[in-house]
Amino acid sequence: MVGPDWKQRWLNWMNRTPDQHIRNETKNELDRLLKLHDDHTAYLANDEVTTVRKNLEGRGVEVDPVLIKDTWHQLYRRHFLQKALTHCNLCKRGFYYYQRHFVDSELECNDVVLFWRIQRMLVITANTLRQQLTNTEVRRLEKNVKEVLDDFGEDMEKKTQLITGRRVQLAEDL
Repeated sequence: MVGPDWKQRWLNWMNRTPDQHIRNETKNELDRLLKLHDDHTAYLANDEVTTVRKNLEGRGVEVDPVLIKDTWHQLYRRHFLQKALTHCNLCKRGFYYYQRHFVDSELECNDVVLFWRIQRMLVITANTLRQQLTNTEVRRLEKNVKEVLDDFGEDMEKKTQLITGRRVQLAEDL
């Protein structure tokens, strides 16, 4: 959404489009908001949208509130995932204490269960889709083979050509 980063722009001689520039400025402003309130809710309040819009207008960037909310949604999803992964890494480190039966550990490791369930859901979904795709292709192949065999069954010349020939003779000789 924000276009190429500094390295890509420098090495590949690429530029951001005006829309990507606006999104990048919006993302930077929303990052500041997210750094101030690390435990922010998933939705922006109207006064926060107005504040972000006014801050951007102060820097000369005209932005729509819908674009701000759109960018916030993507940014918050990434923030939530990074926060959950960081917490999972803490749980990984805290597992040693759990094995040693320390009671002082105040870690809540529900995120590990969440990611395990998401992983299982993805594996099951992939298997189901693979099976459905295979079944669909098998049915299509059976239909095509049946059509070809029906065409051969109706054509007498084709039947005589298939029944008599060099390969049939060699098979009978064997």
